[in-house]
Amino acid sequence: MKNRKVKSNRAQADYFELLVCQYICHLYNVTFSYSQDLAKLSNKILVLPDGKARLKLQNDNFIKIQPKIKEILDFEIGQKGKVISVVWVGRNLLIETTSDVDAEHINKQKTRFSIKSIASTGTGTLKNLGARQIKKFLGIDFSRQYNEMWRKLRDHLKDFDLSQSRLKKKVQKNKKLLKWATENGKKYQTKLNELCLNSFNKLSLKEKINFLNYITDCNDEDLYVIIVNSVDVIIYKPVDKKLKIIKNIKAKKNNMAGAGYTIYIDDKPTYRVQTNNTNGIGISAYCQRIFWI
Repeated sequence: MKNRKVKSNRAQADYFELLVCQYICHLYNVTFSYSQDLAKLSNKILVLPDGKARLKLQNDNFIKIQPKIKEILDFEIGQKGKVISVVWVGRNLLIETTSDVDAEHINKQKTRFSIKSIASTGTGTLKNLGARQIKKFLGIDFSRQYNEMWRKLRDHLKDFDLSQSRLKKKVQKNKKLLKWATENGKKYQTKLNELCLNSFNKLSLKEKINFLNYITDCNDEDLYVIIVNSVDVIIYKPVDKKLKIIKNIKAKKNNMAGAGYTIYIDDKPTYRVQTNNTNGIGISAYCQRIFWI
């Protein structure tokens, strides 16, 4: 069920992003190229037990942000010229941006939108760091430990022939195996968290600032972040949050359960970091999710 929930949440996010694409295309008389994708995602959500409620949530949230999207683009058009195409960046494209939707202007510049639609309150994940980013910024290559985790799982199952994807499905379908894999994975989760915390604190102040500027995407002058939840619409330009004069940045272990830590900027808790798996403890790659406090 956890895996199904994660996939359904991704479908909802994709559906919401395509609603925004369609709206921008409608506003500025641009061809919408993702009608089939939107229909498939709608059907994928509707087959869930609470599919109608999920779609209603996304449609209601979409109505909330329409005036804000138009206001932003009308301003950007004044600077960059008319919108000539709209691109759904999606998760399948290997693009170094957290933008979900790009509006391209006639002068070839873009207005980018990172969009989060949330059921309750909060601001969602600020940045999700995979193994590549963890290695790049923190200098940690966790591949040996990750492979060791899988080897122990295979030893426990005494199954050395199944592919990793089929082995993962086998574990997900068996509560006892999933429990064992979860406990096995937690050991490595804790280890990676400790390595990341210590590595972050060993960075120079300049390196820490560069890292934090990366996770906030404040080097992208064309990016807007739009967060809509049950009570509010939050809009900001990451470039406005670029760190400048900072005396001290330090990570401290959380008192809370689980593998995480808090990053303090000049003694003020600013970011919460959670080290976990991308999808199911013990049977998938590790990542770090970073949130505003």
